[in-house]
Amino acid sequence: MTEPVHDGGCLCGAMRYRAAGTPLRVGLCHCETCRRNTGASFGTFAIFRREQLTLLSGQTASFRSSPEGRRHFCPACGSPIYADWTNSDELDIFVGTLDSPHRLVPTYELWTVGRAPWLPEIAGLTCYTRNRT
Repeated sequence: MTEPVHDGGCLCGAMRYRAAGTPLRVGLCHCETCRRNTGASFGTFAIFRREQLTLLSGQTASFRSSPEGRRHFCPACGSPIYADWTNSDELDIFVGTLDSPHRLVPTYELWTVGRAPWLPEIAGLTCYTRNRT
């Protein structure tokens, strides 16, 4: 059986990547940092191990969003691509940048304390008021 492959890229097409294998988990985040980074009411992420990601073309620029976190984006069009952490071997890939984003289904929500009041809860998801830990 072959391992799943998840290809994706930025809005302008300058940056392409491949995430090989099954993600560790897929979730939604309602924190202020994710809202501001995505320009949306919440972020949707697929969590992969660092070694599962291969940049196929282009490079990312990065912004330090916290002492441990860096947000990687396309320097040409600004599309957010992934976040990485100095204290983890995991990457949070923005699901919206995947060529087939609907193949991955979230199983949890983070920072539900920040969920927009007009956004209904999604049945079946594990909810965390803040982080998972």
